[in-house]
Amino acid sequence: MLHYKHGFDIFPVKVYTLIMNHFETWNPTTEEKINTYTYMSEREIVRKIEKLNSAFDVWKIMSIDQRLRWLESYKNNLKNSIPELAAIITETMGKPLVEAKLEIEKCITQFDYYINKGPELIKEHVIAAHYTDTRVNFVPMGIVFSIMPWNYPAWQFFRFAVGAWLAGNVILFKHSEITTEVGLYLEKLVEKTQGPTLLQTIIMNSQNSEVVFSHPSVRAVTFTGSSKVGRAIGELCGKYLKKSVLELGGNDSFVVDISAGIGKAAKLAVSGRLLNNGQSCIASKRFFVPRGKETDFMNSVQMELKSYVVGSPLDKKSNLGPLAHKRFLDDYKQHVQFLKSISSQQTEAISIVTEKGYFVSPHFFLLGKGMKDKESESYCFFQTQEVFSPVGMVTAYDNDEHLWSLVNDSPYGLGAVWVGDAEKFKKEKLHLKFNVGMIAVNDILKSDARVPFGGAKDSGYGRESGEFGIREFCTTQSLGIK
Repeated sequence: MLHYKHGFDIFPVKVYTLIMNHFETWNPTTEEKINTYTYMSEREIVRKIEKLNSAFDVWKIMSIDQRLRWLESYKNNLKNSIPELAAIITETMGKPLVEAKLEIEKCITQFDYYINKGPELIKEHVIAAHYTDTRVNFVPMGIVFSIMPWNYPAWQFFRFAVGAWLAGNVILFKHSEITTEVGLYLEKLVEKTQGPTLLQTIIMNSQNSEVVFSHPSVRAVTFTGSSKVGRAIGELCGKYLKKSVLELGGNDSFVVDISAGIGKAAKLAVSGRLLNNGQSCIASKRFFVPRGKETDFMNSVQMELKSYVVGSPLDKKSNLGPLAHKRFLDDYKQHVQFLKSISSQQTEAISIVTEKGYFVSPHFFLLGKGMKDKESESYCFFQTQEVFSPVGMVTAYDNDEHLWSLVNDSPYGLGAVWVGDAEKFKKEKLHLKFNVGMIAVNDILKSDARVPFGGAKDSGYGRESGEFGIREFCTTQSLGIK
């Protein structure tokens, strides 16, 4: 067995050498095949890039008012498509239908925010300088290559796309293979919305990556996914000098302060960990509880878990659907087996009545064995493994020094949750203790159209949403007139 102790999986490395020219999508609830897709050729990909480049020549010179009208029209088409698109999301990745509809409704808020606030964020600035007339403009970069994951297949795309479009860019889009149908549907909505071709979806394998990255018309890249793939994309962006935004993995901490009520903390812990069935980069994964309160915390977590129902995502009673793919089910089984061997306490499993599908029970594990040895498998797994399933890892801390040494001894730095006296948090400026991009106090971490989203350390760089997100894919252009 190979053990990678700093940011990689401690389990055996899987090597795949066979390169296929096609792939299949599967329904994780029924385990039935949905469709078969063939990867596009180099010529097909280049043709789409050229089509986008022609559209960019038109789009970039359109007025802000014209772009706003297009966004409003697309938003209305998206709103009218909620039932159909939500059904596709549920079919392809297993999210409960109710949550799929809420995800699309959240996408509408991204349109509303940028339609109302966007023009002010990218308007021309007049400044005093040595020129008679000095201005700063935010001008579009061109084609942005977007590589997005399956877990929030609509929101992850629109979180970046709406601002990029308003700024004058066009988008080449590669969706996760798991949710290929979602990507194609979003492109159809662009075709339905009168105007330039602002989005082209490609179905591409890794062998053709350099075709895209090396193309001179592709000026920027945005990627959401694992840190391992993010590094590879960063190398290609460096090689071809492309601006990039990387929203990578997370192993978020959830700190229960001594001032916190254990019941409230447990309720937040469960809701935060089971967000999207645990398949969320910003879901809390490492839970830190004051020494002496860990047993009470675990018991309270067990009580909270009793309110969750694992079942068909089409059933309104279900809180948790299946995992999105069989390989995630295999990972879950391996992780749970390992955590059972190193834990001193664990929550009881929730009953699952379905015979088919990639359904799993949520679990929380209290870790004790090996947690004081930084070279142990227990410690390395806790700090470096991004568990992408409804599994929480709990450990106790002795004092503040011990707490912060544990919290920050992870390669990731996406987000964090702190539960306790909010006045204490502000007075002691505890936000400075976290090496992360986002923090929530007395609530779970949530993305929001108005707030910049992104991480630090191995969780990537750059921001989506809000004032900072819309400017990521703009060239800040200085203009001086004498």
